[in-house]
Amino acid sequence: MNTKKMVKLSLMVSLAVVLSLLENQFMLPSLPWLRIGLANIITLLALMTYGISSAIAVSCIRSLLAGIFGNFVMLIFSFPSALISSFAMGIFYYISHEKLSIIGISVIGALIHNITQLLIAYFVLRITIRSLLFILPFLIISALIAGIITGFMARYIYKRVNIQN
Repeated sequence: MNTKKMVKLSLMVSLAVVLSLLENQFMLPSLPWLRIGLANIITLLALMTYGISSAIAVSCIRSLLAGIFGNFVMLIFSFPSALISSFAMGIFYYISHEKLSIIGISVIGALIHNITQLLIAYFVLRITIRSLLFILPFLIISALIAGIITGFMARYIYKRVNIQN
């Protein structure tokens, strides 16, 4: 990896951590799982600019740092979800980015992120299947909305800012 790319990826991680920590400050105590996922914009930019391994690295390092400096308990949910969703977005981007827009890829990532967190809640917190099925529609709707918002923002930034140079 060249120095220029490493510096840009480091800046992406830093920006993603800041966005994640800022977003944590505005979460609703009654709905701690409901967020737009602004840091995912940076993951999408890393994916479009540098590829799947860079997107996974940005997402996972952001998750670790935000968990350490923010809410450590959320790290249990955030890191595996970041890993799996960024990997899935990378696969979909690689396979079908000419047919599926970055907005669609963002929605897929948000859905997989939320489903992964539900599975973690089931295994770690022993939440009942009935409770999971109750919350699932809300998580799907919020993932669709969040994925669309972050996908549009990532597409807009990617078109306006020349990250590679």
